[in-house]
Amino acid sequence: MDIGSATTQALHGMQRSQGELVRSAQDIARLNAPVVQPSAGQSASELQVVEPLVNLERQQQIFDSNARVIKTADEMLGNLIDTTV
Repeated sequence: MDIGSATTQALHGMQRSQGELVRSAQDIARLNAPVVQPSAGQSASELQVVEPLVNLERQQQIFDSNARVIKTADEMLGNLIDTTV
């Protein structure tokens, strides 16, 4: 995989993660009316908020990983330019 391809894939991954982050945040913001029946010791809003919160964390990690790919590709490109000049 070349540097341009890695950067492009990482940018697409960041865009997908950003969309998922927005969707999860909207899901959390919409938690006004309980839809599921809570089990003992849990309220409906606690149950509803778990999945979007987990998705927020997962997408943040994916976003950060893609950002590290871009940073690494940038550093590699800089090193290549430095060695050829």
